[in-house]
Amino acid sequence: MLKMEERPMKESSIVNLSTNNFGNLSIEKENIITFEQGLLGFEELKQFAIIDVEECLPFEWLVSVEDPIVAFPILNPTLFFSDYKPSLSKDDLVLLDIKKEKDVEMFCIVTLGKKPEDVTLNLKGPILINMKNKMGKQVVITEDYYSLNQQLIRY
Repeated sequence: MLKMEERPMKESSIVNLSTNNFGNLSIEKENIITFEQGLLGFEELKQFAIIDVEECLPFEWLVSVEDPIVAFPILNPTLFFSDYKPSLSKDDLVLLDIKKEKDVEMFCIVTLGKKPEDVTLNLKGPILINMKNKMGKQVVITEDYYSLNQQLIRY
């Protein structure tokens, strides 16, 4: 992950982004994640970076390198749902070249609301990222017991 205050030294290995929410960011090219198929609804966008904003943790942001206005709040779902273990297809694992479980990180897109109880996670469309080769894919989970709008906090 890339922390906002980090500024890489080598100019040739940097991509500079101007974002509405995070100001100007310098991203090391080696931290850019490629989604060959894009994300659902954003198939034309292929390159993203994960941005850590200290005051937002454990939430992180998946920011498009091609269109920095596009940014999704994301969260590792197992922080709140320890039993979340969706079935992944062999094709997805092969596409991302995942050989060891520790090489992959899983995130879900968060929908923010005005009140904490309005915050939801999309457990039906997790994002898998091979952290070794920086390849990512959003998968669609067919199991009925996962929700598109799983309430994060219950009162």
